[in-house]
Amino acid sequence: MESIITQFLNGFSVVAILMIAAVGLAIIFGVAGVINMAHGEFIMVGAYTAAVVGQLGGNTFIAIPVAFLVVALLGLIVERSIIQWIYERPLETLLATWGVGIILQVVVKLIFGPELYYVGAPKILDGGFRTIGLLPFPWYRLFLIILAIVIMIVTYLILFKTDLGLKVRAVRRNRTMAGCLGIDTAKVDMIIFAFGSGLAGIAGAVLAPIKSVSTTMGFPYAVDSFMVLVLGGVGSLWGVVAGSGLIGEAETILSFIYNSVIGKLLVFIFIVIAIRVFPKGLFGYHERT
Repeated sequence: MESIITQFLNGFSVVAILMIAAVGLAIIFGVAGVINMAHGEFIMVGAYTAAVVGQLGGNTFIAIPVAFLVVALLGLIVERSIIQWIYERPLETLLATWGVGIILQVVVKLIFGPELYYVGAPKILDGGFRTIGLLPFPWYRLFLIILAIVIMIVTYLILFKTDLGLKVRAVRRNRTMAGCLGIDTAKVDMIIFAFGSGLAGIAGAVLAPIKSVSTTMGFPYAVDSFMVLVLGGVGSLWGVVAGSGLIGEAETILSFIYNSVIGKLLVFIFIVIAIRVFPKGLFGYHERT
């Protein structure tokens, strides 16, 4: 039981990573309706940005805002050059973003080479503190939890306490009516795509110290992010929190009891059952027509 409790506490850091990785995808998918298949590659670009910042003498605290700006700019370029022309064609957006992901992998591999990069955590976050059980809880994992909470709070304030957020929610609920009321829906889509992409960059920056930085590192987190969206409900911040919490804790504990393969398989089965009972996710809602 002591070991289970320890794994449960460790699972909070996994939940935090899933929240950071999934919230950007949730915003883009929920507002713009784009299935961003390049989400994993955006995370990867954020990790490589953290690696470059580290080589220049910076640390994760500096890499986080830099990665946000770099990947947000990348998302803005992709949206303005490709996505804005195919918003009404979901299949084309899926194929286009998939192609963008492949291009990003090739370009990054040409620039940085095939070798792995390693990024150290800030020295102030070295070590950990002891909780229940024998294993210490790393300071860096606590930092991830706090960062995830801060990101969710900031995102909530932007969406629900600003004029931009009001426009975003209007477009999310009824795009046609929002356009008739004078809201520039194209501009809202552009801002949201850039903002969601920037959040993916933050996910990559904080993953760099705990994962080897490579061109394929983002794919598993993109898959988990889509699972969070399906389980929690598209376009819902509460859905991101609930989906990340259930998937992160379930994978952590089940992987400890059995193994990582069986743990992920059981989580998949749980998600299939959950979407059978809740077709729009735990916190999904119906569109207004």
